[in-house]
Amino acid sequence: MVVVKRSLCWLVLGLLAACARDPREIQRFVGQTMGSSYEVKFVGPQSVDAVRKVVEKELAAVDLAFSKWREDSEISRCNRQASTAPFVVSERFAKVLQQALELAAATDGAFDPTVQPLLAIYRKAKQDPAHHLDEQELQAARERVDYRRVSVHEGAVHKARADVQLDLDGLVAGACADAIAAELDALGVPAFYLEITGEVFCRGEKAPGVPWVIGVIDPTSDAQGETDTVSELPLRNRSLCTSGDYRNGLVADGKFFHHVFDPRTGRSTDHGVVSVSVLADRAAIADGLGTALMVLGPEAGAKLLPTLKQHGALQALFLVANGDGSLRRVEVGWPAAAR
Repeated sequence: MVVVKRSLCWLVLGLLAACARDPREIQRFVGQTMGSSYEVKFVGPQSVDAVRKVVEKELAAVDLAFSKWREDSEISRCNRQASTAPFVVSERFAKVLQQALELAAATDGAFDPTVQPLLAIYRKAKQDPAHHLDEQELQAARERVDYRRVSVHEGAVHKARADVQLDLDGLVAGACADAIAAELDALGVPAFYLEITGEVFCRGEKAPGVPWVIGVIDPTSDAQGETDTVSELPLRNRSLCTSGDYRNGLVADGKFFHHVFDPRTGRSTDHGVVSVSVLADRAAIADGLGTALMVLGPEAGAKLLPTLKQHGALQALFLVANGDGSLRRVEVGWPAAAR
């Protein structure tokens, strides 16, 4: 009986402590996902366990739909189907692919969800620095890359060519952040910060009149393992996503290729763009546009953004390398509040 009473006592004390927690307190947890990490901060009466359960459920669903590293994922099974027969997919998969196809059309193929054949060649080259990029192999892959050869309707993916393969990594993290944000809204979490593999979405404020403040990493410091910023800005009910050439790349034929290349040519661009940060209402759009603007460069990108009004207000910050190693800022509607 003593043990039972003591257990009940500790249970009551624990419940009282939980109830006594200040709902304005910022709670936080982190984890691993998509070969990288995620972080969640939130303010509200919900427990960490309740919020973590929602987040991990969404992450697991996204992994099952879009991971190219598991054979049972939807995208892996779709890519293995060398046929033009309809491939039935989940509502989640269809929604994200449709977003990708709309973004591809809006950017004239600078973002292309059928880029997997080219990615496979560059991934192979990255594993072997002495690898020779065969022009015939690249040309054969380029012929398989064209977003117009894919459509999604009636719950299925339709390929116009049997050997078309998909890669949605360019906006999956952003789409995942959007999905988690919707679930946290449904849970009644009033304010939160989500970071999924570097892509950020913020809702509300961490305290009345105190917004979440997000920084754009200085690529030169990040390459040295530091975290200096080139811009900091308040983020309310919006997403900030950054794409860059400084974190991932390869050497082939004695030349450096960054991982963001033009799907239309299969080659890295030479705009000198080191990174692009995009502000948008939806993280999937910010994520995918970051990739597209890396391809297009600042001049074409500045002309493109005002035409995409259907996606809400879009703003971008280009960091372009100068000949002396310094960085030049090119702002397209970048907020005046950014420091």
